Amino acid sequence: MQKPEIKRILIPYKENQLSIEYFIRKGNNKETILFIHGLGGAKENFWTATQFKDLSDYTLICFDNPGTGNSSYSEKNSLNIDDLVEVTRSFIELNEIEKFHLAGASMGGLIAQLYLLRYPSEKVISFINIEGNLMPEDCMFSSKVIRYSYDEFNGTGYQEGIADMRKSINPGYHIIANNLELNTNVKSYYDFSFPTVSYSNNGKLLDSFIELPLRKLFIYGEDNKTLSYLPMLRVSDIKMAEIPLSNHFVFYDNPFQMYKAIMTFIVNDN
Repeated sequence: MQKPEIKRILIPYKENQLSIEYFIRKGNNKETILFIHGLGGAKENFWTATQFKDLSDYTLICFDNPGTGNSSYSEKNSLNIDDLVEVTRSFIELNEIEKFHLAGASMGGLIAQLYLLRYPSEKVISFINIEGNLMPEDCMFSSKVIRYSYDEFNGTGYQEGIADMRKSINPGYHIIANNLELNTNVKSYYDFSFPTVSYSNNGKLLDSFIELPLRKLFIYGEDNKTLSYLPMLRVSDIKMAEIPLSNHFVFYDNPFQMYKAIMTFIVNDN
């Protein structure tokens, strides 16, 4: 199994020259799994995938969205979800990624879904949605952010949100809280929250997810098995995987079971 490498790519976008950091772990298979992290996350959310033996044949890639991890963000030229979709498209094209499974978690699921809707391609083999935003109830964090003006959020709201996360018993919340405190641009977190809520509130994401004409897997944590839209997904042709002993951040709460579910889906549906 090859070791993952940390790389950096410059993406010209609007008036910015975005410096995007990512990891890549090359595999022997021609297929790639491209992960897109969520609000407050970073490429390290999926680092454990590189240690999962059953995925050793696949090339694994995840990049830091602008303003998160070690990727740049210009507060003078704010970005939104539509911009992140375009950054994703540019990243895929500049890295010449062919024949890949697209996996997105939380806000990353929203980015991935919008990418698939706007840029349908035979290169994408399947869509793995890890509790991606589909309905208003998925905006556990972003819905709190939009209550603030930016000055209020930067002054107290951001730290209050981090403190609330640390009250959880789930390890994922604590790790994400640390990332927010140490490795996230506050303005980017604020900017991305508003369109995330807007897209989730318009009622169209669930229908468009169900109707996407490619193979799909929806992953959710056991603690969230009461999500109101799960019955609608069950009666569709979408594969589903409930990850035990997990909440929203299943990639930290129970990564082994999550990657096992992904591998089972990929192998059985090829």
